[in-house]
Amino acid sequence: MKKVVSVRLREEIVSKIDKYTEELGLESRTDFLRQALDYYVHKKKG
Repeated sequence: MKKVVSVRLREEIVSKIDKYTEELGLESRTDFLRQALDYYVHKKKG
């Protein structure tokens, strides 16, 4: 089951997300954020 999470970010963070999204060839900010959060969570697990 998927859940929706809304978040407010500073404009400069959104600009960086847009830059990385394009550089990585991802389709959307959502794709970038999903991958970034998955990476962070798995890295923290050890």
